[in-house]
Amino acid sequence: MTKFSSEFGMPIPVVTYNDHPNDQAMRQFAWEKARELYTAAGAYKVFDTPPYPATHNLGTCRMGTDPDESVVNEYGQAHEVKNLFIADGSVFTTSAAENPTLTISALAIRQARYIIELMMEDEL
Repeated sequence: MTKFSSEFGMPIPVVTYNDHPNDQAMRQFAWEKARELYTAAGAYKVFDTPPYPATHNLGTCRMGTDPDESVVNEYGQAHEVKNLFIADGSVFTTSAAENPTLTISALAIRQARYIIELMMEDEL
């Protein structure tokens, strides 16, 4: 289904997420294996954790322009260590509804290009 921006009348993407039956089967398999492992290790009770949206580690290395308020710049380069780059979800303050992998990938590609530029200018 295509949705349109009411302001400009242009198509905008609509992103939805639903577990595929294989996702459900893999989760059930993992629960069973975890239950076996915990029981073998001496657990008296094992609880399956229901699926929940926040399963990615995010935060702790906030991206920003102010070194007093953030850890890395817009390229994931640490403010305090010039040749340290962080390319993962820790640079986010929070996440959207689902998987941040594509955003992390896009930032990593931009970061790689930036590092190449720095190396060509001999600034790294």
